[in-house]
Amino acid sequence: MTESEKPTPPTRICLIEDHADFREALREALESTDRFEICATLSNAEDALEYLKDSAAPDVLILDLGLPGMDGIDAIPLIRKAAPGTTVLVLTVFDNKARVFQALGAGASGYLIKSDGLQAIVQGIVDACHGISPLSAEIAKMVFDTFSSFKPASPEIELSEREAEVLKQLADGLSRQEVADVLFVSKHTVSTHIRNIYEKLQVHNVSGAISKASSMGII
Repeated sequence: MTESEKPTPPTRICLIEDHADFREALREALESTDRFEICATLSNAEDALEYLKDSAAPDVLILDLGLPGMDGIDAIPLIRKAAPGTTVLVLTVFDNKARVFQALGAGASGYLIKSDGLQAIVQGIVDACHGISPLSAEIAKMVFDTFSSFKPASPEIELSEREAEVLKQLADGLSRQEVADVLFVSKHTVSTHIRNIYEKLQVHNVSGAISKASSMGII
């Protein structure tokens, strides 16, 4: 078997969720394909930090915010320090502005809402594995609305017309698939545009791209 023929190893995921039923349902959804491997399921941040001391860091860590003991937001920078190569995704019921911006500011790479349903949550995790930082639609709109209230500066970076169009659709809360449908292109094409946007704006997630493009008057 050549190197190119070797199967891609599954993405290793650590779940930190105190509600056992939801944790089990999400674990089963993720393990229903060979894309993911659940390396740990934990109910609080303290146990997660202990786990990271003694075990290989996961590729993705999915973190609830309303945990017993240490709050999820307080745990994010500690997790990032313990496992700097791990992508931290928030998955919670909280959708208020303060919690969203605190989590993103603490270093979360994405913010998903439990009420979006397992299918949307799993798609968000898949997006994260492809370098796209996922935000629930309502969270993306909140971020855009917040930053669009600031007076835009003169743009110094130019996005192509299609790149700006993709970013505007994302800012309006559309998913990657919905953007593809609106623009009559493939999801792969949308992902390529998003990667180009990140490179041009020198950001690492959708919220950062929306924030910077809005402040520069690009969208």
